[in-house]
This record gives sequence, C-alpha cells and structure tokens, in this order.
Amino acid sequence: MKGGVLKMQLLEITGKAMAFLGCLMIFVSPVMADTKCDANTTVNSGIIRCAQASHSKIDKILNEQYKALSDELSPDLKADLVSAQKSWIRLRDEQCNDEESSGQEAPIERLSCLNQFTSFRVSEIVYLRTGVIGDGFYKAVSIVNKKTTSMDYAKAVAYMGGDMDFGSGWSEYAEKNCMMTQKIYGEFTGRCLSRMRFQMPIY
Repeated sequence: MKGGVLKMQLLEITGKAMAFLGCLMIFVSPVMADTKCDANTTVNSGIIRCAQASHSKIDKILNEQYKALSDELSPDLKADLVSAQKSWIRLRDEQCNDEESSGQEAPIERLSCLNQFTSFRVSEIVYLRTGVIGDGFYKAVSIVNKKTTSMDYAKAVAYMGGDMDFGSGWSEYAEKNCMMTQKIYGEFTGRCLSRMRFQMPIY
C-alpha cells in the first residue's frame, strides 16, 4: 500500500516540478532531455527514470540561480549565502539519506525527497534574487485572516506556519535564510520562519 502511495506521490510531484520548471525557464538557459515521462507509469524503473530526469533539471536550475544570485550580492551577503546554502545541503542530506529506507521503494522515496527539497531551495533563491515569493504562503494567510474574523494578521501568519519542530538542521537553515531575506527585503524574521515552516517538505 505504501509503495502505491509513494508512486502516485512521486508522479504528482514530478508533474508539479515539471510545471514549476516551465515557469522558471524564463530565468535560465534551456535544459535538454530526451526522457519520455508518462503520468500513467506504474513500473518502478519508469518512475525512477522520470524522477531522475526531473531532479537533474531542478538541480541545474538551482545551480544556475545560485550562481546568478551570488554574482549579484555584496561580499558580506555572498558569505551569508554560502553559509545558508551549506546549511540547506546538510538539511537535505539529513532528510533524504534515511538509512532506514530499504527495498524497491527506497530509490523512489529518496528521489521524491530530493526533488521536493531542491524545489524548496529554488523558491528561496528566486525570492532572494527577485523579491517574488511563489509559495502561496501570504495568499493563504490573507484567506485565513479574512475568513477567521477573530484572528488578526500576525496570528494568521503564526497559524499558517504551524508549530511543528523540524529539528536543529531546519532551524539552522531557516534562521540563516531569514537573516538574508530580512537584510535584503526587510521581511520580518517571525513571518519568514512561519513561511518556511509552511513550505517545508515533511519526511
């Protein structure tokens, strides 16, 4: 049962990732791929092949966006970026290199994790470059704030972020990333942390 759920989850994630990649292509050079992916694929090898192709694309976009951002920053912010990126890599590896994963579904689960965490980081890099937040967090806050009349905006922000503890690795990365968004765009740290909890992939 878990295997079937994982396959459907990864196919859905891969489809969403492909759509997200299409939107991001305005920022990056074209990526060539000859892998044919079918949403009806149920064979593990086909799912893995498509997920690997998706990961190669999103990873390439991350590298291109990271380099472009680094080239645009002042030396002190560039140092902050390197530090935040290293913390994200540690978080990604901590979440996606689960030694307990085994069997035929292990590669699918790991690729699903890698794709989600890479997309998670790309959205922050694009935000740092452009000031555009594409994760839907503030839209969700506005809806909650409007529909729940007893909740002011600050409470709506905290509510949407939740209070789940993702561990020290997440805290280290989020705090470093939020320090950058505060320096560049003046985003309040509490709002940034809530936003990053909202978008955090759960594994």
